[in-house]
Amino acid sequence: MSDDPGAEEAEWQPLSESAACLAATLSSMTQRRVEQATIFAAFDQACPGTAGTTQGRPVLSALFDELADHHLVELPRSRDGWDDAQPPLPRWLRLPVPLKPESKSARASTPVVWRRELSWASADKLTTAQIDVLKTINRWLRDTDGDDDQRTIVPMRERSLEIFGDEKRLDALAATTLFAPGRLTLATLFAERIPPPLAYERVGEGDTVLVIENSDTFETVSTLLAGDCGRVGWVAFGGGHAFEASIARIARLDGVTDIAYYGDLDDDGLTIPQRANVSSAALGLPPVRPAVGLYRLLLRHNARGPAPKRVEPLVAERRVSWLPKTVRRLVADILVAGSRLAQEATGTVLLRRDDSWRNDL
Repeated sequence: MSDDPGAEEAEWQPLSESAACLAATLSSMTQRRVEQATIFAAFDQACPGTAGTTQGRPVLSALFDELADHHLVELPRSRDGWDDAQPPLPRWLRLPVPLKPESKSARASTPVVWRRELSWASADKLTTAQIDVLKTINRWLRDTDGDDDQRTIVPMRERSLEIFGDEKRLDALAATTLFAPGRLTLATLFAERIPPPLAYERVGEGDTVLVIENSDTFETVSTLLAGDCGRVGWVAFGGGHAFEASIARIARLDGVTDIAYYGDLDDDGLTIPQRANVSSAALGLPPVRPAVGLYRLLLRHNARGPAPKRVEPLVAERRVSWLPKTVRRLVADILVAGSRLAQEATGTVLLRRDDSWRNDL
């Protein structure tokens, strides 16, 4: 995984807190090839509240996808590199070659008096780039010592802008070994992650939040459910990948015991709820499950369109593991064929004419 704090930030969503913690834990290992038993031990350390629960396997699977997308791990490419459970987990993974630490002679020529919070830096193997980052943090800790206003806990991007002049720098740093166990934490910087807003409509008194990926379908479903909502209490607008983080806002709603999700049947549409489930598990929220009735209607309508690319069979198997077993094979075949089903195909007319979806949300 990259330890270059100046590396260009990925265009996709920043790492979730759980993914960043797992990345930092894995990065502290000395071997490049990490076997499954060691992977599980790292997961236990990074996500102790989730590992060992029924959510452990799906959460870990989603975390691997997230880390792989950010080039922080390399996953096996052949089926024999994965186990046979659902969802499949890698029997091993590879870590990128770490950057060469700064030499002792170079470090000796530029001694640093570290603040107490960074005392670990004097003993650990660090790169020149890492030391430069820590020097900047060291100065901030020195300059704000005893200043209660400056040491108020603030959103992470506000603190990042204050310390580095770049509001997204901490997003990138959180995935490096600087945030490995025993090193930096957001608490050290008096900062916290802030989830993006979650738009929703209150449609009834039920305990289910129904999350809709796209805006037009959100409007259609929330309108049709108003006044006849069954167990659904809220219809929320997922907003694509934003829901991976905005799900944290559901913790602020009273009485939620169930989270259902409905999105496109394509690579992104199946990745989003599985990654959102990572945050859900970390927060003690209910698992993110498929809104089965809506997906079944979408599959019956079967209005296939082209996808940007074909999904590899092994990847498709992992994506569809979140869906009910009865439809996994069909959806996997759609993905592998380079097709997709857009949720907008279940439009207003179809949802009014065939209301079977209401009975199995």
